Amino acid sequence: MNPSPRTSLWRHRDFRLCWTGQAIDVMGSSLSSVAIPLVAVVALHASAWQAAVLAAAQKTPPLLFSLPAGAWADRLRKRPLMIATDLGCAAAMGTVPLAAVTGRLTLPQLWLVAFIVGSCQVVGMAASLSYIPRLVHPDHLLQANSKLASANTLADIGGPALAGVLIGLVGAARAVALDALSYLVSAWCTLRIRTPEPAPQRNAAERSLLREIREGLAYTWRHPVIGPLVTTNAITSTVLAGTSAIWIVYLIRELHWPPQTFAYVMGIGASGGFLGSLTAERLTNRFGPGPVMVSALALAPASQLPLLLVKPGLGGQIAVGCGLFAQIFGAVTHGLTQRTVRQRACAPQMQGRMQATGQWTAFGLRPFATLLAGAASTRISLHTILMIGACLLVLPAVRLALTPVRSLRPAAEPAR
Repeated sequence: MNPSPRTSLWRHRDFRLCWTGQAIDVMGSSLSSVAIPLVAVVALHASAWQAAVLAAAQKTPPLLFSLPAGAWADRLRKRPLMIATDLGCAAAMGTVPLAAVTGRLTLPQLWLVAFIVGSCQVVGMAASLSYIPRLVHPDHLLQANSKLASANTLADIGGPALAGVLIGLVGAARAVALDALSYLVSAWCTLRIRTPEPAPQRNAAERSLLREIREGLAYTWRHPVIGPLVTTNAITSTVLAGTSAIWIVYLIRELHWPPQTFAYVMGIGASGGFLGSLTAERLTNRFGPGPVMVSALALAPASQLPLLLVKPGLGGQIAVGCGLFAQIFGAVTHGLTQRTVRQRACAPQMQGRMQATGQWTAFGLRPFATLLAGAASTRISLHTILMIGACLLVLPAVRLALTPVRSLRPAAEPAR
């Protein structure tokens, strides 16, 4: 049973295990998010197009597997799915340092590893996001999401900093071994959770998987609160996917950043997410979810200005770090607020499919955006691509501001 709303989540043993496992998992993933692109660009001399293919390989699985993953999460117990996907990620990531030691690491292997890990993460995310409402009391959802977000952002801060140290000591490819270990720790923490998880009520054999997917799509897109949030996320995610495939190449090749500097600036930017995780609950309680989400989205285009205006040197590195700080602060504030609104608004039996439909809608266009940005880099400058991306990031805040979601207030909880 869920504890009383008055009970602190830090006294909730199973939530602590979930929090710990996710924090360690994200620290390893944030380390590899720096190390893997650097392996491709620095060690394997990947071009902008090849770096975009690597990003697309990681971003394609949500397009392919999010919808069936959501149906599986509603059909099956979620905790075993979370454990299995962690183990799959550990096995795939473990092949990178092994190949590096034997001198056989190649770009196609990195692409394959990125695809496998991305696929496992799609299933694991659909299960974990719909598992939290079963693990904690409904009145604890925003607090739970805030604490998980703070764990994620602390890990995001430590991950790049740790990546910078390890890359300097053992090289980027061998540093990925720590990410493989983090998935094993996450699986172990999830295995120790004792809160009973009831089996889904429906008999899976009596239901068509395709029919359940269609139900999830219709429910999510037509919902008056969840629908606008999902489509807004899709615009933001698609634009950032295209620019993120380009800006690492831009910083290292055109602004001449050392790889370790890139890792440290990523850590500075991630601290903005930690601040967002600490303040989002207070801001939401004071101003309401709607105004907070619109304001947070408005930070995204403004945060791109340092990247577009700076020159090589320390001053430019500090400016980009500040812009990244603002961007991630806004992203985390918006992300955990809209996640809580969606979890509260969604019917319990639709949680898995709602989360997966949101993931598919938000992430489905990301591989095409990365490939488009990579192809465009062969014809126009990287700076021009980043400028186009900054202009497009104005759209999400405008889109949400034109919907009834903008008026959500603290006292108004969405109806199921």
